[in-house]
Amino acid sequence: MMATRLMLVGELGDAVGLATEMVRGSAARIGVETAGPAALEAWAEPGEQPDGDVVVVDLAVNLKDVLARLRGDRRDLQSVPASVSGLVGQNIADVERELILQTLRHCGGNRSAAAVMLGISVRTMRNKLRSFLADGMAVTPSLAGGAVRHEIAAGA
Repeated sequence: MMATRLMLVGELGDAVGLATEMVRGSAARIGVETAGPAALEAWAEPGEQPDGDVVVVDLAVNLKDVLARLRGDRRDLQSVPASVSGLVGQNIADVERELILQTLRHCGGNRSAAAVMLGISVRTMRNKLRSFLADGMAVTPSLAGGAVRHEIAAGA
């Protein structure tokens, strides 16, 4: 695979969501860090204030694969029915909880990245996690206040 290195600058949810979609199905890792002054200046229009946290997302992708998916080549959809067939008969709340918790572990406790991967809002993610904690479930701790750069494993 010939990888092309890309750097995306944007608001956390948008940038991580796009990067996650671009590397879906590969073993790539996505690096996320807080945008420095130079990146902020290059990203924002003069006088514009971003709505959320602005980050730099660093990733390597196979552009041919990404372009094929964008053009509608959906070979990867075959794996979803096979994965779901093993869930038949299980309680949907249990399946949802396990999917959320495994995605959170996959993202190293980064709630924003996990929410983007699952296609839910960060608020919904936090509410779900609060209910899991209230039910006595173990939840991966947040990295908030910890490292500035986070690595997100892709390929799910």
